[in-house]
Amino acid sequence: GIPVESSPKKIRMKVQNWVACVLAVACAMVASGAAVARDDEPTDEGNGSAFKSKAYEMKEKGEVAILLMFEAGKAVTVTTNGDNETDVHMFIYDGDKKEIGKDTSPGPKCEVKFTPKKDGKFKLLVKNNGPGANKVTLAVKVAE
Repeated sequence: GIPVESSPKKIRMKVQNWVACVLAVACAMVASGAAVARDDEPTDEGNGSAFKSKAYEMKEKGEVAILLMFEAGKAVTVTTNGDNETDVHMFIYDGDKKEIGKDTSPGPKCEVKFTPKKDGKFKLLVKNNGPGANKVTLAVKVAE
């Protein structure tokens, strides 16, 4: 038979290996969760009047968030248009994270107009609800 003294040791080793494996998986899940959260952070694209437009390859259910600086009192028009007929939604948030405009109409075209009450950074969030991927162009016009 099996020597009695080596049996508990082998069981202990198996348990330790299993615990180490579970911990490694848990840590990996936490680390990937943190990385995903960082993707939602908007990229700072600088001054809104200098931005003009930019095209983004967007997966179905994907989103793009950017920060732009706008001056108080100058009317801003933000639009989207897509190469494909997917349902694109756009949201604009002020520096206090308050929603100040949105376009959730069907289709790839969105338009939001707003006039900042004070200078600051505004978050532009674009979501592609699908069906399918789309190349979405985000355009910004600032009144002179």
